[in-house]
Amino acid sequence: MEAAANARGLTLETRFFGPVFKIYARRARESAVASTSTSTSSDDAEDADVVATHDGFIAPPPFGILHMDSMRVYNSKVKTEEKTTMRSTFGIAILLGTMSLLEASEAGCKKCELLAIDDGNEYAEKLVRYYGRLGFKTVRVVGDNGLMDLPDLLVWGGVGTRMNGDVDALLEKWGGVVRKQAAAAKRQ
Repeated sequence: MEAAANARGLTLETRFFGPVFKIYARRARESAVASTSTSTSSDDAEDADVVATHDGFIAPPPFGILHMDSMRVYNSKVKTEEKTTMRSTFGIAILLGTMSLLEASEAGCKKCELLAIDDGNEYAEKLVRYYGRLGFKTVRVVGDNGLMDLPDLLVWGGVGTRMNGDVDALLEKWGGVVRKQAAAAKRQ
């Protein structure tokens, strides 16, 4: 994971608080130092270096669930000159997702769950297709089923399409992509 992130000019950091995790994708220090002015504090500079975050929680067996809550890629923080190194935001999201899948697999989880949020715009349908291409399957639409949706509404905090994925299958599929990125970086 580290080699693939470094190939994109990034470092990954995972923080846990009990079962809750947050993964940060930051500019690698050498590029971060070059892009940080001397007038900012170290905390401000560190925040400025975060180009993406992903959070959720891991419920190990007997539950065995990775709950992917949010993933944010801050396109506005990726500078023009970094776009060739960091490539696509799709690639950054794959790194974050694969990292959480790896952590979940090591904890014994077999199932991954997420909500493709529906904010009432045309993007929701695209998001469901995107996650489908990644390997997730639709479970149900949350928001139009009255009291039956109450547990999902409380857990997810919104309406959308509930989707599940198999941790091992997703790792096999996307782990291979990450390994290829790392191998390509070593050859350069």
